[in-house]
Amino acid sequence: MNKYSNSTLTTFQKKIAAKALGAAFVQDAFMTYLFPNPITREQNLTTLFLPVIECSSHYGDIELATEGKGALAWISGKYLPLPLFQLLRSGFIWIPLKIGFPAFRRLQNHDGFCEHEIISRAPKDFAYLWVVGVHPEAAGQGLGKHLIQSALNTMRSRSHSACLLRTDNEKNVSLYEHLGFKLVHTDIAPKSNLQYWVLSQELV
Repeated sequence: MNKYSNSTLTTFQKKIAAKALGAAFVQDAFMTYLFPNPITREQNLTTLFLPVIECSSHYGDIELATEGKGALAWISGKYLPLPLFQLLRSGFIWIPLKIGFPAFRRLQNHDGFCEHEIISRAPKDFAYLWVVGVHPEAAGQGLGKHLIQSALNTMRSRSHSACLLRTDNEKNVSLYEHLGFKLVHTDIAPKSNLQYWVLSQELV
């Protein structure tokens, strides 16, 4: 298991991380809603996750499993929602052109609503576990657990008070609870009609 900061994560490693996440989420309900076409979904997901990785490398941290079979990205909660400078620096500003405006509107509709609900329930100095995923070829090996535990240790070392995350997959809730997270909120986003779950773990 490897941890990288913005000074050590190469462009090649960022692409590996984004590709692993793209493969991990290709069957995810939210991502299926976001990208209905199964033929282009994985490539679009990889494109979407690249600025997530870039942003996290500057404003949080990245965990990358050995051989690139899994990745985790998190940021400090003070950057939610992302200000204009962070949108520009990470490349998010170009996402509508890269994934298409219909997909971008669906992303905004769901993520915007969920993000507001997360921020309204977050304590001061929290960290946001943006995404964690394991390539299907490496599923069941405990990589996700190790990625999360390593990230939580880093968050503690940087004096974050809690880690919050969102999942759009009900099956993940019990997995996160097993790792010490507690369910703090669930709802259905009105424009996507998709249910989401918000979980939190205290770090102090």
